[in-house]
Amino acid sequence: MRQEPFSGEFREGMPFLGGSLWIDFVNTTPIIKGELLDLIGTESALSHWAAQANIGTPDTENRDDPAALHALRAQLADAFDRLAASEPLPADLIATINGLIERSSVRRRIGAGAAVEEHVEYGGPPVASAVAWDFAHFLDAFEHQRMRHCDNPACTMQFYDVGKNNRRRWCTMSLCGNRDKVAQYRERKAIARQH
Repeated sequence: MRQEPFSGEFREGMPFLGGSLWIDFVNTTPIIKGELLDLIGTESALSHWAAQANIGTPDTENRDDPAALHALRAQLADAFDRLAASEPLPADLIATINGLIERSSVRRRIGAGAAVEEHVEYGGPPVASAVAWDFAHFLDAFEHQRMRHCDNPACTMQFYDVGKNNRRRWCTMSLCGNRDKVAQYRERKAIARQH
């Protein structure tokens, strides 16, 4: 089993806008209309999210444990803020990530254009293993100043800004960015009417 690359901000209404799978995993607790949702809170919800993330979830002894996933998500949410602040990661998180990736195997081969392709065969719980591998790869080349929380104070989304100018403010322009533009427009109109 391996994870295929994916793209797109939303898949079947689920947000994938963090710029990295592990950040999208952290973002599985969005606030929608003032209510906190857990996009992996049930077995069927987890299966649906995993399918949208292109992670296969076989019916084997290596199934993801919901409690372990929630604990991993909390650890990674804390890690996001630590990495953004250039602080060291806690030893328990490193042990958790290493424990997940040690059970997997990596195969490399030369693909199209003579590029080396890496294929990971997860040996443990598929969602936790995919997230752990993504987090480990992320640590190789991230820049802490590109890690951001959405500028909308009501939004809980986080992301890694991959833009050339490093000026992204919103989780997505289609939601929070447009809300800000509409609010600014209404404010300008109200000021203009007062004069």
